[in-house]
Amino acid sequence: MRFTYIFTVLLSLSFLMPLQAQEVEGIITYNRKTDWISIMSRLPWITQEDVERDRLTWGKRSEEGKGRNYELYLKGNKSLYTYKEEESEGGYSWKSDKYYIIRDYKSKQTNDWIETLGKRYRIEDAAPKYKWKILNEIREIEGYLCMKAETTDALKGQTIHAWFTDAIPALGGPEGYGGLPGLILEINKNDGDVVITATDVNIEEAEVKLPIPKKMKGKEITYAEYNKQLEKYIKGALDSRENPYWRIRY
Repeated sequence: MRFTYIFTVLLSLSFLMPLQAQEVEGIITYNRKTDWISIMSRLPWITQEDVERDRLTWGKRSEEGKGRNYELYLKGNKSLYTYKEEESEGGYSWKSDKYYIIRDYKSKQTNDWIETLGKRYRIEDAAPKYKWKILNEIREIEGYLCMKAETTDALKGQTIHAWFTDAIPALGGPEGYGGLPGLILEINKNDGDVVITATDVNIEEAEVKLPIPKKMKGKEITYAEYNKQLEKYIKGALDSRENPYWRIRY
């Protein structure tokens, strides 16, 4: 009974809240983990015997160990999401592809810089829209009570679950996901294939600056054109019995 009451109140607040980013500043750290065996198990030519053998051989190592950390910078009506700069155990920095996901929630525009398939792309376009369905589940992430929502990615055949909190009135989240009445603190793709979870939430960071690179060179393209290229690559890889997600983000 208490659960139903809490959820009803939160859900009502979420729909009453205007769908526009408010003046929020802070830095949120996310950890992204990938279960490669689970992803490979979805390939049409992979048998259950193959999956069990790979699980036995690779075990926990298939989940990318500790994962990879990212940061989401919030500054008023804008955000930037990119890799967190870190050093490996030997003191060497990670070498990362260019991956800057920049959103202006007031103009609803992107200014993204993405490197994939050996090319760099500049995507200045209308921000992608997601059709969310809010579900009857709540949980706590980093001290914030979150509600669950669901959408799909037809291009990659993914069911995506997001956990968002209306306690932080920002429309964004990791990897450009957004459009929910509150900040997304977790994205779960295909029931654990990829899980991106907030591990540190600091919304009191003084004078946050978006670390936008001074020079972002790449082929200018729209999201429709970009997705068409990904679709062509995925189809070609699958036809050749190759895992397309070794080269593109799952």
